[in-house]
Amino acid sequence: MSFDDVCFKTNPNFHFQEIVTEKSDALSNACIFDVYKDKDKNIILIVPFFDLANVMKQDYHISLIDLKDNKEIRKLEGHKDRILTCRYFKDPSSENDYIISADRKSNVIVWDISNDFVKKLEVDLEYDAFIYSCLLIFDQEQNRMFAVASSISSNNITKVIDCQSKTIEEIQNTKDTNVYYLDCWKNTKPKDNTETFVIIQCGKGKIIMSTFPGKQNYHVVETGENNPYVSGGLVFKNKGKELFVASSTYGMFQVINLETKKTEYSTKLEDVHLYSFTKWNDYYLLLNDCLQRRIIVFDLENDYQIKSKVLCPEMHFDKFIKKVEHPKYGEAILSVGIDFKIKLFINRNILKPKKD
Repeated sequence: MSFDDVCFKTNPNFHFQEIVTEKSDALSNACIFDVYKDKDKNIILIVPFFDLANVMKQDYHISLIDLKDNKEIRKLEGHKDRILTCRYFKDPSSENDYIISADRKSNVIVWDISNDFVKKLEVDLEYDAFIYSCLLIFDQEQNRMFAVASSISSNNITKVIDCQSKTIEEIQNTKDTNVYYLDCWKNTKPKDNTETFVIIQCGKGKIIMSTFPGKQNYHVVETGENNPYVSGGLVFKNKGKELFVASSTYGMFQVINLETKKTEYSTKLEDVHLYSFTKWNDYYLLLNDCLQRRIIVFDLENDYQIKSKVLCPEMHFDKFIKKVEHPKYGEAILSVGIDFKIKLFINRNILKPKKD
């Protein structure tokens, strides 16, 4: 079934409900906002904010917004420039919650949510470039946490910071590859039986995978000159396989088996700009085509066939989408685009698991 054979549903899966907040900054292609559950199980939205209406004020902070009533409950201050990315992570050993954020002047901050948002790490990586993506790695065997950040410049480098010792090391020089998205896969079946991590760097025409520790080349995927910017990615399991799915601004959709290093599925969608996607459940991936203002639903059970295309007129070149469990509306999608507004789309025709 080709892309053009799939028709839009007359009763779409998702429809616009409300603007959650206009306190957002959508400069980045990578991870513009995130969510987490607080100790009372409230869904909290993590939003980087820059006051465009008052540039001289230089107000750079992260807003924490309770999705129950869309009210700001706290500000996290400390960045020195426009915040390009922020992500939430949970330590699987301690169950502690963290936020990692990075700004345009290469400052990286790790906020300890479980300890009243104390700064677990604050470091200037001294990049002469933007940091578009960062992440946290938890080494349970060594009981250590590492922050990872990639730069976009003439000398693109991915650096790893030990959050305890504050030591910094380069994991791999990506040379001409601007990294727009970072992810990590925990490899539990390496040849030497030593648990290791694979840091996945998505950039200009390439997906570069590097081991950590060890800093060895694990796998490189050439996405081609026609797909210059690999802007979104996701590590997930499907049918017992460890997979990484990537998309590009020029319509590439590719699924890579992380264990065998083989591409399981690849397609090129014409006149489509894919910036990010979210896993809806074990059956569907939702990709946002920001150029055409629509959500494309891929069927994980049926060889990644396109199940539907959902027109969302309210999406205004929205680059980043994320699934949330909304306290009032249930399963829903949050999106943000160049209009600097985070919008909520609720599910009207729920994508339910299939019956046996």
